[in-house]
Amino acid sequence: MNNNTFVHKYVRTLITKDDICVDMTAGNGNDTVFLASLAKHVYAFDISEEAIRNTSERIEGYGNVTLINDDHASIDRYDIGKVRLFIFNLGYLPHGDDLSCTKPESSLQAFQKAYEMLEKNGYIVITFYLGHPGGKDEYYLLDSYIKKSDISVMERYRQDKPDSPVTYIIRKL
Repeated sequence: MNNNTFVHKYVRTLITKDDICVDMTAGNGNDTVFLASLAKHVYAFDISEEAIRNTSERIEGYGNVTLINDDHASIDRYDIGKVRLFIFNLGYLPHGDDLSCTKPESSLQAFQKAYEMLEKNGYIVITFYLGHPGGKDEYYLLDSYIKKSDISVMERYRQDKPDSPVTYIIRKL
């Protein structure tokens, strides 16, 4: 099972039609559409205009999605309120410009802000892609922060392949 299949299977058990969710890296809209089918409202961030266009095409017919063309580290500039679930797919836009990718410091800031906005017993699902330039740096920085902050990682998922993605399911107690 790949990481996306694992995430979608797991997330399906965590959220309801009453929940607010945030896709912190809209990409091609796969997670945004998935969340929109389950949640009350979804906010989807991406710094890439191409990603926002791709996601916009995928969410036609969904009236419960707000697309935001901005860095995910800017989430605190938006009036979103308490959130049940955040989802991060770090790295770059699949089939897009791999020079435009998430950066360790920005992702750490986004994670910290997301954790603050998370409701009690809410979740952050974060997938690290280790195979692209900077991916391991991003993983090590956030993993170190999570460990030092004594944040509860409920599940870790990784296929047994070199540089395969790593997914954390985090619950705010």
